[in-house]
Amino acid sequence: MAKNTKNNDEQQSTEVKVCADENNCDVDKTLSVLSDLYKNVTMAQNAVKTLLPYVEDGEMTKSLHSQVETYDKYIEQIGTLAETLNFEPTPAPNFALGMAGMGIRMKMMTDRSTSHIAKIMLQGTLNGMIELYKLAKLSDVVHPEVALFTRRLLKYEEGRFEEMKSRL
Repeated sequence: MAKNTKNNDEQQSTEVKVCADENNCDVDKTLSVLSDLYKNVTMAQNAVKTLLPYVEDGEMTKSLHSQVETYDKYIEQIGTLAETLNFEPTPAPNFALGMAGMGIRMKMMTDRSTSHIAKIMLQGTLNGMIELYKLAKLSDVVHPEVALFTRRLLKYEEGRFEEMKSRL
């Protein structure tokens, strides 16, 4: 992905105008949503990776590994979308990732049961879904591919939420 520099800012504004003209989308909101999607997916992936060493249930381990792989694909898709728009999404701050990881490790010190892990996953997934619902409200003003990706990610997270409910 190309980083925004003074040399490619002019190119970016030209490409962005094409997006705005062709798709009648709000460029600033599109780029903001794309960055927020990137943060959402990387936070989720980081949380799952932090939890994995504590999981003893084979089915849960398999499910969480599958989730990490799906997040890898989503990160790649976000990268492709961002590259199309000549934009580099803002990653989740390292501080936020570190604090989330520390919180998960603290919660796992007292209870490593599958039910407890499901509860932690439900809490994190719900937080992510709330942000995705907010982003989905912008679907009528952002680039159509970004709006579609937002809905697809939200549907995926809703599915993971339902799966974790069954593990309580």
